[in-house]
Amino acid sequence: MSDSNPLPLISANDCSPVPVFNCLVILSAPDENGRRKGRVANLEGISTEGTSEREIMSSLMKAFKTCLQKFTEAGEVIPWIDPPESPGSGEVERFIPVHL
Repeated sequence: MSDSNPLPLISANDCSPVPVFNCLVILSAPDENGRRKGRVANLEGISTEGTSEREIMSSLMKAFKTCLQKFTEAGEVIPWIDPPESPGSGEVERFIPVHL
């Protein structure tokens, strides 16, 4: 069987990959009121607190993405914390892949 209308082949130059960045998050244990704190471990100045891990992760991811968009649109170097902060006693680490 022959195909008179084959699919076109594309090269790597035809593709525009979406940048993906690693957002490392450190979460505290809940306090006596059930509130937790969270911070980005690999980019300075992004932190929040809330009552659920989901709420904190969502807020941090949005702030992380906004910050990275500003750096990339301005053509600036992203000031990564290298090595990233490590969790302290009672804290846990989470990883979020973020697409711009």
